[in-house]
Amino acid sequence: MKRLELLRDEIDKCVRCGTCRATCPTTKALGIETASPRGRVSLVDAYSKNEIGLTEVYLKHLKECTLCGACRSNCPNGVDTIAIFASARAEAIEKNGVPLAASLVFRNLLDTGGLMGLGLKLASKLQGLLFKDSSAGMGLLSRFSLPLVGSGRLVPPLAKTFFLDLPEVKALSGVESKSGRPKVAFYSGCGINYLMPELGSKSIDVIKKAGADAFVPQGQVCCGMPAYAMGDIKAARAMALKNLEELERADADFIATSCATCGHGLKRLMVDILSDEPELKARAEKVASKVRDISELLIHELGFKTGSSSGQKRIVTYHDPCHLGRAQGLREEPRDIIKMSGNATLKEMKNPCLCCGLGGGLMYNNYELSMDIARIKAENIKNSGAEIVATACPGCMVQLRDGLHRFGVSAQVKHVIELL
Repeated sequence: MKRLELLRDEIDKCVRCGTCRATCPTTKALGIETASPRGRVSLVDAYSKNEIGLTEVYLKHLKECTLCGACRSNCPNGVDTIAIFASARAEAIEKNGVPLAASLVFRNLLDTGGLMGLGLKLASKLQGLLFKDSSAGMGLLSRFSLPLVGSGRLVPPLAKTFFLDLPEVKALSGVESKSGRPKVAFYSGCGINYLMPELGSKSIDVIKKAGADAFVPQGQVCCGMPAYAMGDIKAARAMALKNLEELERADADFIATSCATCGHGLKRLMVDILSDEPELKARAEKVASKVRDISELLIHELGFKTGSSSGQKRIVTYHDPCHLGRAQGLREEPRDIIKMSGNATLKEMKNPCLCCGLGGGLMYNNYELSMDIARIKAENIKNSGAEIVATACPGCMVQLRDGLHRFGVSAQVKHVIELL
């Protein structure tokens, strides 16, 4: 109980007022007390006092949290619910161990060119045997009922060539600044590397057009956020340390990412998880101070502007990724990118900051619940009348495409950078 004992004051700050219920995506979907943040805090409190054990029911309610942070942002007492739930998950992992499949994934994500890379490259060659193209062209549909996939679930195709393996990207492993231009190290993250290399290439092109020199550190690994959400702190720490060393060597003016989750991982998780050693914490804070979401970099650091467009404007709505809007406080910057694209009219949907249902590993822990949450998001997108829903997180893009396909909404899903 050591982790939770350190959070005793935080747990006791919760007065069970219920304000959090109105903002919690799982509460909206399920409508039961144990699915609410205050309900989970009560369960963690009872567990920490040995009033209940590490039961399947307890673990189920812990895993049903998306870790979106809406409850923390709206709590009148400022209870750090994310720290409580993440620590509870970590204690469960310490006692029960990491599930074998997750252990293999996290261990190999420490080396993007190792077994994970080889396995995914093989999978990209064989995916046509297990999946078929969707009629909407938004991804692949499973032909059979498969573990973690099921039948009829829309999944993104693995890239034929991963982003870090592209010849033009390998050529950008290091760069010297020209005439005082800012040096920007681009951090791709797993989503762009394995699923959306074209988004990485587009991001680099935009950074260059904005007047900076972009390069791609080849030794980068997973940001650690998936392992952290699972409760595997050991794996997340190893990833943070490896990225710290790689990004220190990069010696860039800025470190940019087009993934909201990776940005949060590099800005905050890396510092928090290495704070047990003062020297490592200081190094992590220095690197974290250089990290920028690509919209933040373009708007605030590079003064990016685009020319006017005479083409027909499309109606675009925007979904706020939890790790960008709430976690990093970046709400207007991606919207500014949409507005300056020249061919888009921004139309806000209802509750754009509601979690899409991906977060906290929910789409793997309880796919049907993640889709119940996605249904609300899909309805809001449909009611906005938008042709395109833009966002700033590859993970959200995967979830939104699946949700829109399942609930029959025809809007396209794009990253804000793809609109430029």
